[in-house]
Amino acid sequence: MTPAAAPASRPFAVNRNLRLLNALGVFTLAQPGLAIWVVYLLDFRHLTLAQVGVMEAFYWGVKLLMEVPSGAVADRFGRRATFWLGLIIEGAGVTMFAFASNFPILLASYVLWSSGFSFRSGNDQAYIYDSLATEGRETEFSKHAGRYQALTTAAFTIAGIGGAWLASVSTLQLPMMLGVVPYLAGAVCLALMQEPPRKLASHRSSYVETLRTAVRALRDVRLVRYALLTQIAIETGMIASILLMQPFLQQHGVSLAWFGLLQTPATLAGALASIASARVAYWLGIRRLAVFAVAGVAGGLAMLAAVDHAGAFVGFVALQLAIGFATPAISGYVNDRTDSSIRATMMSFVPLGTSLTFAFVGPFAGIVGDASLRLAFGGMALGILLTACVSLTLWRATERDTLAA
Repeated sequence: MTPAAAPASRPFAVNRNLRLLNALGVFTLAQPGLAIWVVYLLDFRHLTLAQVGVMEAFYWGVKLLMEVPSGAVADRFGRRATFWLGLIIEGAGVTMFAFASNFPILLASYVLWSSGFSFRSGNDQAYIYDSLATEGRETEFSKHAGRYQALTTAAFTIAGIGGAWLASVSTLQLPMMLGVVPYLAGAVCLALMQEPPRKLASHRSSYVETLRTAVRALRDVRLVRYALLTQIAIETGMIASILLMQPFLQQHGVSLAWFGLLQTPATLAGALASIASARVAYWLGIRRLAVFAVAGVAGGLAMLAAVDHAGAFVGFVALQLAIGFATPAISGYVNDRTDSSIRATMMSFVPLGTSLTFAFVGPFAGIVGDASLRLAFGGMALGILLTACVSLTLWRATERDTLAA
């Protein structure tokens, strides 16, 4: 029996394990401090927005270094073991972040937090696909991935509402301190999960061979490469929600107690869109859906740049809606063209790419945002539109070449 195989005495239960994965995702994203973490750093730890942007670059820079290696760990040593490693490291980072009293310790907490998250991102998508593959249900991937994304988004939203209210009646630090609790609940779910059996070659590739195989596949399969680049460009818009949404609300005089609730329309839009992603991709086609998603992200950011009013918050809704529609569908497109032995590694290339773009965009958004939030939104809109259009053009050209061959 290989490490990736489930024990013969306990058959792999697909639906049960997918429910447990959903629960694990819900608990780990139910972080009460995330709705006010920027304000926490600005007002409680007395950082500038530029410093927060640099911290974000540091976070995503570490994730950049860890993303593909962590995916290879999942492919080589198993999905469940990799979840355990990530859960422990990420929980330690969140705990340190809540108590860090100076900039160096905050950076150290980011190393742990980001490293742990790297072992979860990409691995969760691979776990869903491999679980469905045990019963020949791979075509259901986009539906289940969308459901997973919707549930984790809902958990983030609900926890944020409670965390923002709690911060308004106590201290900004208390929601951060409570952030460790969801990881304990997630550990219970993970203990009940099974490793999905995978169809692996009789010769188990080494860790380095796994990495090399994934890189070769990315180089050789141009459709996958350009689809991934398009998804990275679309998801880069998330930095606006992550870093600039809270300063936007603060700038327009919104009470801290309302932060979590007012972020709900945007996160709910993303959750509903991710549920509908598979169906919309079926109606429109995957590439046409990507075009609309790029327009939604760039348009939402352009609205935030052009309109100096609280009502411009609808731009965040458009942005989240576009990302929600695109992400599960493109992930399914890539999974269908990827071998199981390198699936988690391949899926880690999107988080790798977003880590790279976030590492550059984060400091830009923070430094420019200190002077003008609208200018930061405008710069992001232009950069995402240009890079996405190039990726989409290459994707379309490759499709034509493939059909002509």
